[in-house]
Amino acid sequence: MQMAKSWLDWFTGKGVDDWDRRAKSAPEMPPLDPEDFDPVTGAIHWAKFTRILEAERLQSAGALLVIDLNERSAEIESLAEESRKSVLPWLSQSIRHAVRADDLVTHLYGYRFAVLLRGAAQEVADTVAKRIRESVDDTIFMTNEGISRLGVAVGGVTYDPADEPKSDIIKAAFDNLGYAGKSEPFILIS
Repeated sequence: MQMAKSWLDWFTGKGVDDWDRRAKSAPEMPPLDPEDFDPVTGAIHWAKFTRILEAERLQSAGALLVIDLNERSAEIESLAEESRKSVLPWLSQSIRHAVRADDLVTHLYGYRFAVLLRGAAQEVADTVAKRIRESVDDTIFMTNEGISRLGVAVGGVTYDPADEPKSDIIKAAFDNLGYAGKSEPFILIS
């Protein structure tokens, strides 16, 4: 399987805006070892991701995004199992391409991913959600069966230690993903 991506936007500077501006800098990143990453997707393992998320939400503001395939990706179900599995590394790469190096991406299960936007306000998280959708939309997945195009819905929550803590922000992010799949391509509710 190969991934083809148009780099014309990168060369021309199209789409370059201040999407990455963070209100506050994120706390120091805890040390990450190679065994903290999934070798198939290049994403951080869920257990390490949740430990960092819980520590971060007590120290600084940020956002948690949850990503899943949307109706545009229906054709992936018609692909052979091996082709479906081979999509994961490329899907992960297109998501990781849309976030900063110090934001964290994890593979949940199936085609679901989560992203921890460290130090991001609602506006930044909204813009990054759009960038994730565009990155996946712009990716052409070449499989043995031919070209597959994927689309994603993005839901999420923002958090701030100055506010009353949400009891389960992961559940809230998943709930918002459900709304995103039904109404808007992405939705972010703090």
